[in-house]
Amino acid sequence: MFTKKLLITSILASVTASPVLAKEENEDFKNKEIQSIENEQFTDGRQKDDADLYALNVSKEDSEKIRKKNEKKDEPIELYGQVAISMFSFAEDGKDTVNRIENESRIGFRGEKEMARAPKLVWQIEGNNVGWSDNEGDGQFGLRDTYAGFTDEKWGLIRFGRFTTPLYDIVDWPYSNPGLGNVFDWGADIEGGANYERQSDQISWKSPVWSGVSVVAAVGRGNNPNDSDSNFIGGSAHYTGGPLKLHLGYEHGTGRLVNVEDTSGETDGKTAQSEYTTYIAGYELNFKNGIGLFGAYKVMTAEYSDYSSESLKSEIGEAQDQTAYSVGALYSTGYWQFKIGYAANSDLEIDSVKVADTADNVISGQAMYFIDDDAIVYLRLKAMELDSVDFTEARLGLEYYF
Repeated sequence: MFTKKLLITSILASVTASPVLAKEENEDFKNKEIQSIENEQFTDGRQKDDADLYALNVSKEDSEKIRKKNEKKDEPIELYGQVAISMFSFAEDGKDTVNRIENESRIGFRGEKEMARAPKLVWQIEGNNVGWSDNEGDGQFGLRDTYAGFTDEKWGLIRFGRFTTPLYDIVDWPYSNPGLGNVFDWGADIEGGANYERQSDQISWKSPVWSGVSVVAAVGRGNNPNDSDSNFIGGSAHYTGGPLKLHLGYEHGTGRLVNVEDTSGETDGKTAQSEYTTYIAGYELNFKNGIGLFGAYKVMTAEYSDYSSESLKSEIGEAQDQTAYSVGALYSTGYWQFKIGYAANSDLEIDSVKVADTADNVISGQAMYFIDDDAIVYLRLKAMELDSVDFTEARLGLEYYF
């Protein structure tokens, strides 16, 4: 049985400060409506099952046992996802403008089941964005958060599989929105990267909320699973009190395989290993009058070893460091939300020496309108300076969540 539910996504969560939208009341109404439909379906099905059983001269007591067994098989499976398509115009200083359509639509299935002799089972299988045909992994089913686990209100949630790391969850939202990811997310210059995004071979535990505080801990394999030293650990802590939210995140990885690319994107067999550490601290303020503020600061370091050549050691050094920050403000009124954000990376340091023209920055503004509780249209304009090169982008998009 498929049950259509409202997917509360991060982009919709940012508008909870708007008193007019009354999102919580609307969600309660939808949940009650869905429950009513489920009850009707369950009742009709039970009457049909009982009639079939009695026709076979099964005793009432035995029919009740069989009916309950069949009910357990009828566990609801939730179909969810998004239809997200946008048109954008991207211009690099001194080059022709590129116009494209980006398709971030995706679909997934998830569910839960009460176990007879174990905690409640939870699972999810999520496909990747449709994307472009020339991108590896686009449209691949199960490439995003796909896992199984157990949950209990007393001790929280344990998951096994592929999903985002605790630190990346903070980087991604809200601090890389609107359109700040080119700098604050994937825009760092640390060779090989200073954190993972979504990683397989991972185990995580998420606590219940204790007086506004919750924690997440994770451990998993790195990007070179054939090497027993390629691993990572991570964690995050969150606090919510009134309009204030605080976030702390940490990730440390060892044995990370680094493929060093040249200016043309080729590696030519140049490899090394890194041991990296990243910290992030951030806040959110969401007031009842529709005003919201947010900001975060990120520190990234990496140390290198096992160079494929001495020349590579001279190129990337023994250690690299970089910092980044993101700030923004939003205002929600009626069915509108207006948001502006700014993010910047410092110059990369190699063995404590700054590398010129490696600092980045982006400023982005977005106007978003809810054409329905589950659907938005938006216009986003942004300007970036990446490694001393200027870029501009204009994007018009539609997103529907189901």
